[in-house]
Amino acid sequence: MTDTPPPRSPSPRASSFALPPLTITTVQYVDSRQAAVDPSYARSFSTTPSFVAYSLSFIPEIIGPTPSLTLVSSRASAPTPDQFAHEAGVYIRSTNAIYFTSNYQTSDPQIDLYSIDAATWQITNLTHTAGFDTVTQPNGACNYNDKVLYCAQGEIDSSATNPSRASALVLVDPLTNTSQTLLNNFYGREFSSINDVVIHHPSGDIWFTDPTYGYEQAFRPTPDLPKQVYRFRPATGQCWAVADGFEMCNGLCFSPDYGRLYVTDTGAVQSHGEVGDGHNFSFRGTGPASVYVYDVGGYLDVR
Repeated sequence: MTDTPPPRSPSPRASSFALPPLTITTVQYVDSRQAAVDPSYARSFSTTPSFVAYSLSFIPEIIGPTPSLTLVSSRASAPTPDQFAHEAGVYIRSTNAIYFTSNYQTSDPQIDLYSIDAATWQITNLTHTAGFDTVTQPNGACNYNDKVLYCAQGEIDSSATNPSRASALVLVDPLTNTSQTLLNNFYGREFSSINDVVIHHPSGDIWFTDPTYGYEQAFRPTPDLPKQVYRFRPATGQCWAVADGFEMCNGLCFSPDYGRLYVTDTGAVQSHGEVGDGHNFSFRGTGPASVYVYDVGGYLDVR
């Protein structure tokens, strides 16, 4: 049963829309033997919207016997296509809303923050709302104590005299519209552009990735740190670099028992940003499009 959200004051730039008639229920099973010798067959699964199962366990263990995926909003057909739904996707029970961020490629000059009401499907732009307006160029996020923990990538003119522009982990309470910066440097050096974040619930530690997308998209200064995975302990303020060697570390996720950590490397997608133009990308087939798995301890091991 869904909790009834408490009364909220109206937020700016709210919009409602009709539900598009697109629901995906088709499940396609991949014949691995045929795919191994038939490139056209192997490529065919990207042409039709469907759930694609490479393993029989994917159905009962992950999506269930009758999966359904419904499109609730699309702005691709607008006069100027708007990639407004890109990252995060964090559900907060107390507001019965999902919080997400846009793509920088179609955001000028900033990345926008949005919420979608899970009861009415009303979308609200929160970019200039109190609390949310402290998150500069947001990307990934997660639920942390029923609040939204955002990866703020920061901006190019960050400095010690204006730390709000540094890349940071920023915790926003959507009930009170207040925010708190949890971390914005690694022993005095600024993070490049924190990208994604996940909570290790047994310990309470926060794990996150820090690639250089902000620099390559021309809204962050020259990086001062390698592309690494970090572990942060809010209770003590300690932060550790736990893995490196990536071309572009990106998303990360723990296994259900928290014994393993999965980290993606999206180095195959290259940005060609210059000052004033950070929206140019291309795909490099020889670059990594990989998921690495690590054993989790104090540090990561056995990649």
